[in-house]
Amino acid sequence: MKKKYWLLLLICAVLLNIGSAMADDGFYVVAVGGGVGTKITSLPYTISTPGFYYLGKDLTSTGYGITINVDNVTIDLMGFSLNGSGGLVLEGISMYGRKNVEVRNGTVRAFYYGIREQYAEGANHRIVNVRILNNIQTGIYLGGSNHLIKGCAVSDNSNGGIDLQGSGSVIGNMVYTSSGTGINLSTSTSAPIFVDKNTVSGTATHYSGGSTATVWGMNAGSPPYMNYPTPY
Repeated sequence: MKKKYWLLLLICAVLLNIGSAMADDGFYVVAVGGGVGTKITSLPYTISTPGFYYLGKDLTSTGYGITINVDNVTIDLMGFSLNGSGGLVLEGISMYGRKNVEVRNGTVRAFYYGIREQYAEGANHRIVNVRILNNIQTGIYLGGSNHLIKGCAVSDNSNGGIDLQGSGSVIGNMVYTSSGTGINLSTSTSAPIFVDKNTVSGTATHYSGGSTATVWGMNAGSPPYMNYPTPY
């Protein structure tokens, strides 16, 4: 009996170590159980309390997807999808002047905007490892400052892929667009932006915007090789 007990403890320890390694690699899913976070089970859904929220299955909406009306929120899509109907005024994940919001690990598709922070006072958002597909307007649009967009696959959004209207970092994303701009950046010299390890393809403009406050790394798809490239 004691041998079985210690074997069980050993297996649990190994599984915990594997989970930590996956988290360090960037793409991770939080194992949630009873009492941990709030499960979103239908759309549209409005978040009015700070905390951790997660999906338990694919969800579809004929209106808005998730509207965030409070700061300090994490949404883990858990590998599932938020699916819209392609409506002209609807957003998959909508914010207005929010702070400290993270969205990760899943898909947002077929809304007007995929993920949108509308207001210039939004700050410190993180969009990590999300697929943003087939939205009518821009895939990811963030007004405000100090945002991180990392490891996202942004494809076939009708008016462009990523639009960062303030300061922040755009790192390791894959963008395909046949219209609009793949990655559009603020032209303000008061908005420092770091752009690195992105791949942009398609027939539309690959990169545009930027200023002397923009630091360009190596970016595939008509990459800028100067610190301050001419927008194209």
